[in-house]
Amino acid sequence: MLIDLTVVVCYAVAMLLVGWSSRHQSGESYWVADRQYGTGRISASLLITIFGASATIGVIGLGYSRGLTGAWWPLTGAIALIPFGLFLAGKVRDLEVYTLPDILKRAYGNRVAIPAALMIAISWCGIIAAQMVAAARLVSGVFPLGYAVSLGIVALVFVVYTFWGGQLSVVRTDSWQLILFVAGLLVCLVLLLAGSVGSAAEPGASIPTGHLSFPVSPEFGWYDLLVYYPLIVGLPFLVGPDLYSRILCAKDGVVARRSVFLTSAAIVPIALALVVLGMLIRARFPDVAPDAALPEAINQLFPIGLKGLVIAAFLATLMSSADTTLVTASTILSLNVVSPIGSPSKAQQLRYTKICLVVVGFTAWLIAGFQQGIIPALLLGYTIYVGGVVVPTVLSFFRERLGITATGAMWAVLVGGAFAILGGFRGGSLLRAVVGETADSVFRTLLGPRYPSILPLLLSLIVILSVSRLSSYGTKH
Repeated sequence: MLIDLTVVVCYAVAMLLVGWSSRHQSGESYWVADRQYGTGRISASLLITIFGASATIGVIGLGYSRGLTGAWWPLTGAIALIPFGLFLAGKVRDLEVYTLPDILKRAYGNRVAIPAALMIAISWCGIIAAQMVAAARLVSGVFPLGYAVSLGIVALVFVVYTFWGGQLSVVRTDSWQLILFVAGLLVCLVLLLAGSVGSAAEPGASIPTGHLSFPVSPEFGWYDLLVYYPLIVGLPFLVGPDLYSRILCAKDGVVARRSVFLTSAAIVPIALALVVLGMLIRARFPDVAPDAALPEAINQLFPIGLKGLVIAAFLATLMSSADTTLVTASTILSLNVVSPIGSPSKAQQLRYTKICLVVVGFTAWLIAGFQQGIIPALLLGYTIYVGGVVVPTVLSFFRERLGITATGAMWAVLVGGAFAILGGFRGGSLLRAVVGETADSVFRTLLGPRYPSILPLLLSLIVILSVSRLSSYGTKH
């Protein structure tokens, strides 16, 4: 146990030292890593950012609980990256902006960019919380620290490392963290396939028959595959502030597009490997919670020394995703919400970013203390984000052709975001209470059982088109 703990502590110290060595840097470095990196670094950074809590502990848990269809979480993202690479990645990079709300500011002005930035900061606290939950579950599942203590430790490491290093240290370390993650994943697969390793435990029950069903299964139907996942899981890959932050670090639009396509292709084998790993753990340990499947397997099967290395490997991807989302949310909050209040210098803006980073990290830690499920925490963040921000952002690239106005975009953010917040908490019960029993029945019939997550997106689209049409008509007459 001491050897394994030493390995994990050494990894955490190494990351903190990397952050410390990058603590003296300009705002350009802290926000977009000087826009200097090529295809290899940007692809690796995109991939390791995507394979955070949702596509490691979370997808392993999905593989454990429902089988092959668990792979659709990252696979949906891989599909969404294709139109992003074809139509948007080059355009995003060529804008020379710092954040996603900067795109909205260029298109519509601050009255849209500021509420959108607030919506992103709120929703991304849930995404960051999911990374913290996953890391805490991994650490507490193997070491005798307890969940609350583990959560506090990983939150502190995440925040301090990102506070010092910003985007520059994130991009610099993502490549070797990806290598460490893939190596750890392969070791897990090999050892589980080889049978009992370092343990006298007998293999558990066989994999349930329904777990081999694909593309749908008894737990994951066509509604989830064709409606819910594409809208709630896929759209953040098409328009996501964390992914846009990677693209903005590329040296040009060609690198941005090429990196997106390479990332999309690389997601597929890793996604399948993760879900198969979950199924193999189910075969040996049929009676553990899905989110605890990986920690249980590592704790029970892996020999001393190797256990610590595998934990460090999975912590690498959680760290990479957490630091990206953390610095992205804090940059958005400081540059697009705080800075417009006055006229701060670049040095002052950088200080604001670091202050916001501490605030966002603390808020995410509080959310993680209450929201202990990884996938629920991610869905909460995605629901709020998709409802309030996706439609105005996508249509900003086509605003002249579609006649989108700043007034329409502003109301789309406010209406979609408000309904998304109502639909995201307590399983949508707040939204159901607002709309009433009759409307609840109608929406459930038209949009399906997960309508509290889908309705805000549709309202955002309806509002932006209708209000834009009305405001344009009023201007002409």
